[in-house]
Amino acid sequence: MSYSYLHYFTLKIVLCMFFLVSTPNLYAQTSYKVTYNISKIKLQGSIDNLDEKGKRITKQVADRAKEVHYILISNNENSYFQLEDTLRKESDTPLDNMLSRMAKRFPSFNKKVYTNHNENSIVFVRNLVNKDFLVKRDCYNFNWAIKDESKNILGFVAKKAEGNYYDPVTDEELKVEAWFIPSIPLQSGPDIFNGLPGLIAEVNLKGAVVSVKKIKPNTISKIEEIDASKAMTQQEYENLISKLTKEYIEN
Repeated sequence: MSYSYLHYFTLKIVLCMFFLVSTPNLYAQTSYKVTYNISKIKLQGSIDNLDEKGKRITKQVADRAKEVHYILISNNENSYFQLEDTLRKESDTPLDNMLSRMAKRFPSFNKKVYTNHNENSIVFVRNLVNKDFLVKRDCYNFNWAIKDESKNILGFVAKKAEGNYYDPVTDEELKVEAWFIPSIPLQSGPDIFNGLPGLIAEVNLKGAVVSVKKIKPNTISKIEEIDASKAMTQQEYENLISKLTKEYIEN
């Protein structure tokens, strides 16, 4: 066996081993764990119209909102989003817990959301009248319009997009402003928001601004799913909302 052939054969083995070792790492890097928090709450009205107690509580809710974290685990195919499961601090008072509950209402997020991008479907858990309801539907169509504006988010260049969607709970056509990171090629974002060519890092909603706080690679290959075997359809969900609204008005 000639030296040149032996050298070629050895080099080929080394390259094959490098490819086999590197490939899982490449795939792992396409999965991320993203932490969001409520960076701003929005009042439907001026704070100046509140009395001193109202202003104080509003400030406390705004401060508490920044401690409310959401977690998104996502890859190119699917994602799982939920409120971060944090233990209550021993120092938390009943007032602290009340402020946290109030802060969580401003984004109006679902409790859990599983998105399958290949099937263009989402499964979510929504709490209405202190009861959880499971719904499966097609992904929302936000009719995204990508703008020329950009800004820096955690060292990444983020681009602006504007969209709209129908919310059956409030029976409104709502606008949403989103900032996404093209260099992180995921379609995902917080809650139901997805469908842009890059990870959605921030959403500016009617009740709050939710912003990314941390982005890191996720080495867990399998993403948690929500069992949709007993889920209602979107139409059944909207019928339920109409029924609950009617009962509320009549009572």
